[in-house]
Amino acid sequence: MTRSGTLFVVGLGPGARAAMTGQALEALRRSRVIVGYGGYFGGIADLVDGKECLALPLGEERERARLAVERALNGDDVCAISSGDAGIYGMASLVLETLEAAGHNLDLEVAVVPGVSAVNACAALLGAPLGHDFAVVSLSDLLTPWKWIEGRLAAAAEADFVLALLNPRSPRRDWQFRRAQEILLRSRSPETPVGIVRQAYRPGQSVEITTLGRMSAATVDMFTTAIVGNSQTRRFGDKLVTPRGYPASGGRQPTESSTTQGADVPRSPDIVEESFHIIDREVGAHAFTDEEWPVVRRMIHACGDVDLVRLACFRHDAVVAGVQALRQGTPLVTDVRMVASGLNKTILENLHVTVHCFIDDPQVEQQARKEGRTRSACAMEKAIATVKRAVYVVGNAPTALIALCDAVHRGEVQPPLVVAAPVGFVAVEESKEQAFALDVPLIGVRGRKGGSGIAAATVNALLLMAMEEAAR
Repeated sequence: MTRSGTLFVVGLGPGARAAMTGQALEALRRSRVIVGYGGYFGGIADLVDGKECLALPLGEERERARLAVERALNGDDVCAISSGDAGIYGMASLVLETLEAAGHNLDLEVAVVPGVSAVNACAALLGAPLGHDFAVVSLSDLLTPWKWIEGRLAAAAEADFVLALLNPRSPRRDWQFRRAQEILLRSRSPETPVGIVRQAYRPGQSVEITTLGRMSAATVDMFTTAIVGNSQTRRFGDKLVTPRGYPASGGRQPTESSTTQGADVPRSPDIVEESFHIIDREVGAHAFTDEEWPVVRRMIHACGDVDLVRLACFRHDAVVAGVQALRQGTPLVTDVRMVASGLNKTILENLHVTVHCFIDDPQVEQQARKEGRTRSACAMEKAIATVKRAVYVVGNAPTALIALCDAVHRGEVQPPLVVAAPVGFVAVEESKEQAFALDVPLIGVRGRKGGSGIAAATVNALLLMAMEEAAR
């Protein structure tokens, strides 16, 4: 009977050779077969010279695990490699699951070798942001339903954990990071310190310190980790510091009312009200009506940018028209899922308001591909044909807003309210100018600024007003 080999599951660290552990180097030296993603081999080419290297593409993680187990059971000493730490979003769990599914019951010697994770590496470059309790959340919804991710973000934010956000954005997932920002802003100040690290300990490394209200999705990708501070995190020069404990006096205190061992975190409304006071103070005198200002204030709260005082605009008694429409249960149409996910679900249910978004509709995708047009424009046209009378909310795509304007001009739809807040550089200002010229109630943001968070905040402000009116 062939003697089984040893299967090492190794974390290579963030990238730099100096950040690899001695155990990882020894495991590579002892192994005859190395299994991993092809991109990992470039940095360890001299360490695996003369060994059998089996490189598989991204997305083939289970096949890598199966192959590593198979070779080790056949007598080879095998190293399955991961970046960072193999036990944190790495190959270790897949290898053990593969063994478990095959019924081997650990009759193969498996050694999980620790590595320096992205969280450790990025925290070190930022100083000491993880000095107190922290949570790590991956924003990739490829393996985890997004509603679970949202729940974890909200719970961790409310509990005042420092938060490390991994896999924030990719070409196929371009909205989750902004949505996470919106969720965190519900219970954290826009001035909460945030560290953004890209390519830690690799060529092209960059380190940025910003705030929760100002952090931008444009600067993040799959090579980026964002660390969001808690209520006590502060900036110290070019470093972030989270104290080891909460202060003995002042700040947030542990109490019996919250948990026997945890921190007593202020309720979200307390933070929101404090933020509103700050916005009122910084803006000072303004020209908005008593009905318009709560909407503008929520817009500013969603993005941390008081410049919206200059850019926000209202047409044809938009607030009154919007509140009335929502009180009547008028449906909402959004251009992208991110706007829909940012809406207050409780009030929507209480007012019997349904939300429609056709961006992921298979027929829309097929039409867009066939006609060489954007999905956003095709999705808006389907919404107009399907839902007809609705409050139309555009927080991302100018082509969706243009499609809506064209339909209004053709007499196909007469919205009780349009929220016009697409964001970007191409056709954004043109689409808004077309919308501002419509003879319909409208709330918009001039210029290039806008976004799903601002659009959702606008609707949430109206929903709150509608709910308050309904309760009178």
